[in-house]
Amino acid sequence: MAEQSFEAFFEDFVKQAEDLTVNLPVEDKAKVTKAGAQVFAKELEDVYKQKHYRHRKTGEDPHLADSVIMQNTNIDGMKDGSSTVGFNQEKAYIANFIENGTKFPMYTKRGHRYKHAGQVNITADHVIANLRANPNVQAKMLKAEAKAYNKILEKKGDN
Repeated sequence: MAEQSFEAFFEDFVKQAEDLTVNLPVEDKAKVTKAGAQVFAKELEDVYKQKHYRHRKTGEDPHLADSVIMQNTNIDGMKDGSSTVGFNQEKAYIANFIENGTKFPMYTKRGHRYKHAGQVNITADHVIANLRANPNVQAKMLKAEAKAYNKILEKKGDN
C-alpha cells in the first residue's frame, strides 16, 4: 500500500511538472520567449553600436544597429510560442556580410581565374555568433525569461 501511494505521489508530481512546462499554452510560451528575445535584441543593438556604428547622417535609411527587430512569432510569422530577433529585409544582407565576411571568387563561370582571386574585402566579425555564445547574455536572457515565467505561475496560483 505504501508503494502505491509513493507511485501515485510521483505520477502526480510528473503530471504537475508537465502541466507547468510541456503543456504550457502557446500564449504563455510566447510571453516567456518574448522576454528573452527583447534582452537579446537590446544586447545585439548595443554590440553593433559599439563595434560597427559610424556617426553620419543617414537620412531616411537607418543604421544597421538601429534596424534590429524582434517579433513574437517564428521565422515564418506563425505564432507557436517562439520569438525571433534579427534585422529587417533591407539590412539583413549587410549583417550577413559583417557576420561571414566577403571575398572575391577564385574562378569565373567559364573557369578563368580572377586577377585578385580569394582576396578578402570584408573580414568576418562573428558578432551574432559570439553574442549567442556569451554566458553573460545567456544569463540575462534566462533571468528575463524566468521573471516572465514566474509571473505566469503567479497568475495561475502555482509556486
